[in-house]
Amino acid sequence: MSGKHKYSPRKTGTIIDSVHIVISAAVTIMALFAIFDPSRFMFLFPLIFALAALLFGVTGWYNMTAFQRNSQRKAAGIAYIIVAILLAVLFAVSAVSIWGHN
Repeated sequence: MSGKHKYSPRKTGTIIDSVHIVISAAVTIMALFAIFDPSRFMFLFPLIFALAALLFGVTGWYNMTAFQRNSQRKAAGIAYIIVAILLAVLFAVSAVSIWGHN
C-alpha cells in the first residue's frame, strides 16, 4: 500500500463551507464598523483585505485541487488565485499606508 491518504471532496467541501461562513461573517462585521465610523476603525481596512485574500485563496485552492479534471472549475480556481494575489497586494499597500503612520 502506498502512503497516500484517500481524498474526500465531500469532507473537504464541508470544511471549505465552514471557512467561508466564519471569514465572511468576520469581514461583514469589520466592514460595518469601518463604514460607519471610518476614522475610529481605519485599522480594519487592511484586515478586511487580508481576510478576503485568504477567502479567495482557499476557494481557488479548493477548485484547483478538487476539480482537476474539470477545466472550467480549474480555470475558475486560477481566477480566484489571481484575485487573492491582487487582494494581498491591496492588503500590503493599505497596511503600509494606514499602519505605517503610527
